[in-house]
Order: sequence, then structure tokens, then C-alpha cells
Amino acid sequence: MTETTGVIFATTGKNYTELAERAAQSVKDSCPGLEVDLFTDQHVDMPVFDRIHQLEDPWHRSKMDAMIASRFDKTLYLDVDLFVIADIRDVFEVLDRFDMAMAHDPIRNGVRCHTFWCKVLPNAFPQFNGGVVAFRHSPKVEDLLKNWSAAVRENNFNRDQPVLRELVWNSELRITTLPPEYNLMRFKDLHLWRTHHSAPRIIHSPQFHKHFTKRKTRVSTIEDLLGPMLTSRLTALLLADRSLARMAGREPHFPSGSDFFIRRLRLIKDVPLFWIRRFFRK
Repeated sequence: MTETTGVIFATTGKNYTELAERAAQSVKDSCPGLEVDLFTDQHVDMPVFDRIHQLEDPWHRSKMDAMIASRFDKTLYLDVDLFVIADIRDVFEVLDRFDMAMAHDPIRNGVRCHTFWCKVLPNAFPQFNGGVVAFRHSPKVEDLLKNWSAAVRENNFNRDQPVLRELVWNSELRITTLPPEYNLMRFKDLHLWRTHHSAPRIIHSPQFHKHFTKRKTRVSTIEDLLGPMLTSRLTALLLADRSLARMAGREPHFPSGSDFFIRRLRLIKDVPLFWIRRFFRK
């Protein structure tokens, strides 16, 4: 029997649920045919989701409950403050070999990454980011998810990653670490990337929710977040990525001198327009 695969989101509150709708649409656009479910405390009708599940006991870390209740054999949990910009279905392939797949937290010298639960762990085993978590349903994985939820809830922790780090350290689960392009948070580094770098698949940023959490300017698109110059570079990286080209059945495209010249001409127009639009959105 074929194993089922799918993406899940978990939200509480109207604002985060609206972000989930947008993030889910980015999954559908990048991964046609992949099923996407929502777990929420809101009563909504959002056709982008294949199924909407009502959370029975919502709290600030309902994502763990959603992971436990996922109907898929292989599940990819995603935070809502992200855009999927390329095909990520190969993540499910690694779950044939591993129990879980996650990316490291990129800010590894911050206070949150040096916050420990019960014991100090070596720096060489850093925290995983809890916003992109792929897992295969099994009794051992379910035990880890339940213990993770219980520890965070019972101790009223604001952060869940220190607990996850220690539970993984103590477990016998097979964990694979996803490369940063599957959870790119330091997106400003894109100006250093060239076409021999693997292209980002997921752009993950708290900027997507700061219009309601910090009263900042709304960020609705990738270009709003990156600006035209980094967006142009991102497009070139995606076209040149050999793995994405292979999955799409095409040849990778590496920019020529004329491509570079045309891109620069477009930016002469796009950069001023971007800042004008941004000024009037404030």
C-alpha cells in the first residue's frame, strides 16, 4: 500500500490562520498534488486546504498536537511565516531512511540557543529549528512528540526548541539534518550566493507576521521581503538549480552575459518602483 504524504499547519487566532492560508498556497503552487491540512481553533472555509481539523484544546504550541494527530504516514509540519518557493517533495524521500528531518537553528550563538532544559549539551549538537519538521509516523516518533508537548506545556516554556534538542539527544531516532536552503532564515545572505549554490526551497521569516505583532509594514510577497535585487538573484538561483531542473524534467539554466545585462536593465526600473510602493504602504 502506498504511503501517504502531506503538509500540515497549526494556528490559533485569525491573523496566524490567514498567514497559514497564504503559506499553504505557496506549497500548492510549488508542489502540485501535495495535500495540505490545517489544524486551527478558527472556524474557516479555506479551499486551499484539503482538510481543516478543529483543535480540541488550543494553546500556544498546538503544533505538537497537530503533528501527533496528522493523518499522513509522512508529514511535513511548517510554520505559517514562510513561503515555499520550490518543490520540496524530496523531503519525504529521506523519510524512507530516517525518522525525522529538520534544519538547524541559524542563530546558534543567541541566548535562545544557549538555553537548556535539564542538562547542558555540546555546542556541536545545536538546536533544530521547530518551524520545518518532517517525520515518519511511528511509535517512537509519536512518543517523542508527546513528551515534547508535555514538557513544554507542564513547564509553561515560551520556547520549545531547547526541549526538542534534549529529547532528540536522548532518543534513538534516526535524525537527518536538512541543509539551510530548506529553511532559509538569513535571507540577506542571498547576495553572496552564486549559481553553484543550491537554490533556496523555503524562505522563513518573522517579517511575515510583524504587521500584526509589531505594527510594522505588511510583507505580503517574496519581493516585499527580499526587494527586487535579491528577488532577481533568487530567480536566477532557482533556474540554475540542477536538482530542481531534474525534478521538473528540464535543463538547468545558467545566466549568460546578455541575461545579466537584461536583469540589470530591469532592476533600474524595478528598484525605484519598489521603494515608492513601500513608502506609500506605510
